[in-house]
Amino acid sequence: MVHKRNLDLDKIIQEATKLICEQGLTKTTLPNLAKALGVRSQSLYHYVSGRKQLLSLVGASRIKLLHRELVDQLIGFAGSNALLKFADVVRSFILHDPALFSILYHLNEYSGEDAITLEIINIIALAEKLNLKNTSMVSLHALLGSVLGYVFLDKATFFKDEDDEKDNRNYHEMILRLVQPAA
Repeated sequence: MVHKRNLDLDKIIQEATKLICEQGLTKTTLPNLAKALGVRSQSLYHYVSGRKQLLSLVGASRIKLLHRELVDQLIGFAGSNALLKFADVVRSFILHDPALFSILYHLNEYSGEDAITLEIINIIALAEKLNLKNTSMVSLHALLGSVLGYVFLDKATFFKDEDDEKDNRNYHEMILRLVQPAA
């Protein structure tokens, strides 16, 4: 007797996330995912159109978690303290989420209609509620670009001799220069 697999999109996304974390983005292919799930590759096409959509959905699922974390962590913060906390939470989350980090590195491959892009728009909308309208503060674009750039350099080996305390101090100094009015 053949056992029917209980396959659904959530299980596929969960297994793809695990595969990215354990084997990397390059090895996260539909055949490898199918093997990990114990199904035929063709079965996955009932849920996703291809690898690009799969990775977009994985990224979107990770960003939804980041959004929840931001909402939880930002309660009680306002002004530049809220922006600093926002930047800290985003940096920490991405640094500790290999799947999201890998996918964000290839963000330019996604269109405005992809799931990951729509979730990023939700993060941006949340950040806009932190009141970046003040002209003495940097734009949200600059803030997010700085955070992501710093995260990518954190993951690289260029500054491996920097201890965590110094790294955090340098990061906070950069963010504070962006969010506090210039003298």
